[in-house]
Amino acid sequence: MASSSAAINSTNVRKPFAAPNRFVAQRRRELGLALWLGWQRLRVAAALAVSQDKAAEVAERIFSTPPRFEHTDRELAFLATGTRFTVNAAWSRVAAWRFGPADRPAVILSHGWGGRGAQLRSFVPALVAAGYQAVLFDHVGHGASDGREATIVHFLRGLDAIAARLEAEGTTVAGVIGHSLGAGAAGAWLNETAREMRAVLVAPPTSVKRYSEWVARRLGITEPVRRAMQERFERRLGYRWSEFELPQSVARVRASALVIHDAGDRDVLPASGLALARAWPGARWLGTRGLGHLAILRDPTVVNDAVDFIADRVVFAPPPARGELSAYGAPAPLA
Repeated sequence: MASSSAAINSTNVRKPFAAPNRFVAQRRRELGLALWLGWQRLRVAAALAVSQDKAAEVAERIFSTPPRFEHTDRELAFLATGTRFTVNAAWSRVAAWRFGPADRPAVILSHGWGGRGAQLRSFVPALVAAGYQAVLFDHVGHGASDGREATIVHFLRGLDAIAARLEAEGTTVAGVIGHSLGAGAAGAWLNETAREMRAVLVAPPTSVKRYSEWVARRLGITEPVRRAMQERFERRLGYRWSEFELPQSVARVRASALVIHDAGDRDVLPASGLALARAWPGARWLGTRGLGHLAILRDPTVVNDAVDFIADRVVFAPPPARGELSAYGAPAPLA
């Protein structure tokens, strides 16, 4: 792989905003979410009528049970072009697929909550063309993997299991590309292990606690019940939620990171990604427009930018300071 200095001297510096090329229609997702929320509110209310402990138990189950979607025909056709293998993670077996020669350095792709590894398939051809093998997988409780429960801890452990399997085979793990909760888990994994690699974090959340507060408001969960739910998670999974909050969540990171977030993301607000980019030592930032939360994974410019960062071929702008639109004026200077 090219050194940083070679990449700086021989390639462009990208500006921090990518051009939009599509809009995301969200009406169907919003309707489904509204129906789901209505049913869960009824469940919580019924449990709360019994006791606060029962309500916390139900809330914990809701919070850790992801929706599971079948692979589409297009996704199945794509996965069939790879080599499938299975890895034993902490709580369950996970399904994984390898693309590209097995003797190359690997880049692991980590999908988000309620997603599937195949959602990141657009990155695979570009990674293979750049000299890597791409490894995507379904997190526990998702896609073709076993299990029903999934939290950021399950995601973190899944990533660790995939990396351990690859390294046991003599493969170097050169990078990780994560989306949404899969990006948050990738950051947590890199912080816990202090691994040195290159990471692309797309639409990353930065606070489990704030997310739980948002969900609690939507479900009619009182703060005492939400706190009790959090404590149940912490006791059972062995992690305090404060470990996933800034600045603790990046206190030990040694990986180089590029954070990519769309200005119109309604699932994970772009302020979250910007906060992470500012807190992560040496992180770079790429803002997009018009792509939302999911179409960003299929955008050719985003894909090329992500692979260029993994390969250390391009220097991207640092995150803008508060009150700035860009860390660079115009045009972006050569480093």
